[in-house]
Amino acid sequence: TYVVLKVQNLKSTTIDGWGSEPCWEQDFMFEICADEKGFIIELWKKGLFWDSILGVLWIPLATVEHATDEGPGSWWTLHSEVIKNGSEIQGTKTPTSHKILLDVYFALPF
Repeated sequence: TYVVLKVQNLKSTTIDGWGSEPCWEQDFMFEICADEKGFIIELWKKGLFWDSILGVLWIPLATVEHATDEGPGSWWTLHSEVIKNGSEIQGTKTPTSHKILLDVYFALPF
C-alpha cells in the first residue's frame, strides 16, 4: 500500500508499505497559498496490473492547527466517495473500514 497527498497542483507519494499495518513515517512539507481550502489523502493498494484505491480523506485547512514540532497524531477514517461542487472538492463521505494515523500541522517558524 502507499499514500498519495494532493494539495493545489502538487502531489506526493510515500514509498510502498507492506503488511496489514504499514507504517511510512514520511514527512511532507508544502508551501501553499492562503486561499487553498484543503488537501486530499488517498490510500492505495498496489496491484499486479493496476492499483486500487482503499480510501480517501479531505482535510480542510481551517481545521489544521499550528505547531513547532511533531505531535502524537490523530486517527482519521478514510471514505469511499469525494464530494465536489463542480471541480472543487468539498469533502468526503461513506466511511470505509480503513483508518490512517496522521500528524497534520502548519509549521511555525523557529
